[in-house]
Formats: sequence, C-alpha cells, structure tokens
Amino acid sequence: MKRRDFMRQAGGATAALGAGATATAGTATAQEEGGGGGQKPDFGGYTDGAEGGEYLDARGESEVTVDVGGGGGLAFLPTELWIDTGTTVVFEWSSDGHNVIFDDNPGSVSGHEPLEGSGFSFEVTFESGGIYTYYCDPHRSLGMLGAIAVGEEVPTVSAGGGGGPKELHELGVAIQAHWVGAATILGIIMSVIFTFYLVKYGESAHTGTGR
Repeated sequence: MKRRDFMRQAGGATAALGAGATATAGTATAQEEGGGGGQKPDFGGYTDGAEGGEYLDARGESEVTVDVGGGGGLAFLPTELWIDTGTTVVFEWSSDGHNVIFDDNPGSVSGHEPLEGSGFSFEVTFESGGIYTYYCDPHRSLGMLGAIAVGEEVPTVSAGGGGGPKELHELGVAIQAHWVGAATILGIIMSVIFTFYLVKYGESAHTGTGR
C-alpha cells in the first residue's frame, strides 16, 4: 500500500471513528437529560392491563369528569388521574350495569355500590392526599379498574413509556459510554502514531511498489 493511500484510509477511518464517538456521546447525553415526558404517579401496578389505559394530569383543575363505562363499555376514562387536593371528580355513566367501589384509601372516600345505567352521575371531593384505587365490581375481572393520585406527596415514576434517564446496559448495550470514549481515544492515538511512523521512515519494503 502506498503511503498516500494509507494516509487517506487512516484519515477516513479516524474521521468515521470520531463521528461514531460523537453520535454515541450525543445519544448518551440525550438519555441522561431525559426527555421522557416528566413524572407521573406510581399506582403500584394496580391499573396494569386495565381497559382504557388513559392517563390525565388534571392538576390545576377544580373539577374533573371520569367516564364510567366508556371505551367500549368496560373502562374508566381516564383510567389514571392526577389531581390536586380539594378537587371534585364527577363519575358519569355512559353505559349500563356499573358501579364504583373504592379499595382502602387515605381519605376513606365512598364510592357508589348500586349498579347504575347511562346518564347517572355522582361526585367525590378528594380532601386528603394519596393514592386511591377503585373498580367496577361486576367487571373487575375484565379490567374495569381506575386509580387517582391526589396532591403532590405521592410516589412517582418516569412518564412517557419508559422515557427518562437510562443506563446503556438497560437499553441492551453491553458496554458503558466511558469505555466507548476510551477506546475511541486509543484508536485515534494509534492511528496518529502509525501515520507518523510511515511519514518519517517511509514505506515498508514488503508493501509493494504500487502505481
């Protein structure tokens, strides 16, 4: 290989290596800065697999409506809700044969046990902070579940489908970012030394004459 050919190839490889390192660093930075949609309440997995699956941050609102029997008849919409203390939630039936039963909760609020049909409504004002979970008794096994977080003093998790800061190994990458950086720097140094050696001492007798 001629010296100039090697230098072109070494320069291209070094540039590509540097570009790869920049992209990796950029990705790591983006992951560290998080993006991911902020935080949402941690409902402890209560609504995992629930029908509907909608989440609403309604902090700042004095009144919020939950659709009972929406989403095809077997969902509370929104399924997950975050409100301020003192907010009133109005439960409005949009299909028949549902009720609202609260599990043990911080404020001992009462639901509505009798089965009701479309057009019925009742309301609850949440004066105590915490996590409230509830369900429709006839359709609980079918995923008709709901949860309400009240106030700021509730556990939270990253919102946005698993967004937020993540380590590279959590994303399936077997190496850490600083190892990539170290390997990149070492590769650049070795390329520079090898290029310097060839420039100073000339081509090897075994590289061929080239054209």
